Amino acid sequence: MEIRDFSYQLPDGRQLFQHLSAVFDAGKINILLGVNGVGKTTLLDFIAGVSERRDLPFVGFPTMHQVAYQMQDAPFTGSATVADTLKMMVDLDQPDERFTEDQLPVSLQEIAHSHFRDLSGGQRQLVILEGVCQLRRELYLFDEPESGLDVKVAVSVLDRIQQLTANGKTVIMTTHQFRNLPTENVKVLVLAGKQIAFSGTPNELMMRTGTSSFEEAYLKTDA
Repeated sequence: MEIRDFSYQLPDGRQLFQHLSAVFDAGKINILLGVNGVGKTTLLDFIAGVSERRDLPFVGFPTMHQVAYQMQDAPFTGSATVADTLKMMVDLDQPDERFTEDQLPVSLQEIAHSHFRDLSGGQRQLVILEGVCQLRRELYLFDEPESGLDVKVAVSVLDRIQQLTANGKTVIMTTHQFRNLPTENVKVLVLAGKQIAFSGTPNELMMRTGTSSFEEAYLKTDA
């Protein structure tokens, strides 16, 4: 999956991307890093096809129907329970299969009968993330999946995402959190200056910057 020489200007005239090129590795977690406002979410929107049309610069990506996208700000409200919410998501995608509470991860079993509207922001994030992971897709997009979560729960989220790649799926995710990020089967892409400033493994980024931590290496790259 590749983006070739992609430029994009915001409606207010600001140039967001200028001749941006990027390659996302299949079967890996591709971590897209960059400061707020640099365009990470916008790039995910283009990849998912929800922002504007995907055209020639986007090569080898699956069709929109084969992309699962966990956005920030979950849209579900109302009286549906956690179990009902997940069942609805799975039924829409896989009408011939039955989703049961036994399939809920341990982190959600305790709140299976809680109403979605009564959940905390972090709990809502967990529910939507699990629903997205249950979908049968080729490409999974996650926009800051650990946002609003405590460290322990964030670890379980990253473990769940790693299960996708263990099953041969491709993941692209954005994040501002460096604690507990996976380093195996991972590719890092740093978005800065309207382009991809670095593309490679975490170890390659640390070697390039002469640093001993992933976070420090990123800060030097995005300086």
